[in-house]
Amino acid sequence: MGLVGKLLAAVALVAIVGTVGTITYINHTRPQALGLASPTPRIPAPSPSPEDPLAAACRPPSAPQVSTAVIGLWLLQPGSVAGYRAHEKFAEITSPHDAVARTDHLSGWLLIGGSDGAPALEGGCVAVDVRTLVSVDTLPGFDVSDRDKIARDFLSAYSHPFVIFKPYVTPLKLSPSSSSVQRVTLAGDLEIQGVTFPATFRLDVRLTSGTVTAAGQATVNAPKYGVEVPREAGGFVRVNPDIILEVSLILLQP
Repeated sequence: MGLVGKLLAAVALVAIVGTVGTITYINHTRPQALGLASPTPRIPAPSPSPEDPLAAACRPPSAPQVSTAVIGLWLLQPGSVAGYRAHEKFAEITSPHDAVARTDHLSGWLLIGGSDGAPALEGGCVAVDVRTLVSVDTLPGFDVSDRDKIARDFLSAYSHPFVIFKPYVTPLKLSPSSSSVQRVTLAGDLEIQGVTFPATFRLDVRLTSGTVTAAGQATVNAPKYGVEVPREAGGFVRVNPDIILEVSLILLQP
C-alpha cells in the first residue's frame, strides 16, 4: 500500500473511531425517563398568588369538608417535573438521538372522591409552562439550547404558553393501604397551542407518608396538534412526529 493509501486508511480509521465514540457517548448520556420522586415526608407549599397566570390556568376547586388518606383535593407541589422526549436523526450521525427537555414550572390538582375502598378521580388539571422547557440531553458539536428556541416557536409558546391536561372522571384502582408502586391509566383532554385532543398517560403511582407521587408518559402525534417538526428525508435532522410527554408529579393535600 502506497503512502496515499495509508493516509486514506488512517483517515477512514479515525472517522470510524470518531463515529463509534460519538454513538457510545450518545447512548451513555441519554437522559433516563422521569421516575417517581423520593417518598420523603413533605409539607404543602404555600398557595400561589391568584394572579399567577400558571396557577390561574389550573385553578383548583374548594377542598371537600371530609378528607381521608386518599379522598380529597390533592395539589401539585414543588419538585414536580414535566417535559418531552423526541426521537431525532441527524444526517451526520448514524445513531438515533433523543432530544429531551424538561421544566419544573407546573401547577395543578386532582380531586379524588368515592371511598377509600373504591376511590374515583372526579376532576383534575395539570398545566406546564412550555416557555421554560430546557434541554437536558447532550450532543457532541451541537448547542442544544438552540433547539429550545426553535421548540418554543414550534409550540407557539408566547401566544399559548401552557400545555394543559384535564383527566376524565374515572374509577381508580388504588389500594390506600399499600405503599408499593401501583399502576394507573388516565385518559383526558390534552391542549397544546390551543388545540385539544384526547391523550392517555400511563403512570406509576405511590401513596406514602401522606404524599402521592406519580410518574409516566403519554405519546402524542405533534402534527395533530398543529406542531410541525422537521421530517424531510435528506434534511439536516429528522424528528419522529410521535413525541413522548413525560411527568414526575408530587401531590399533597392542602
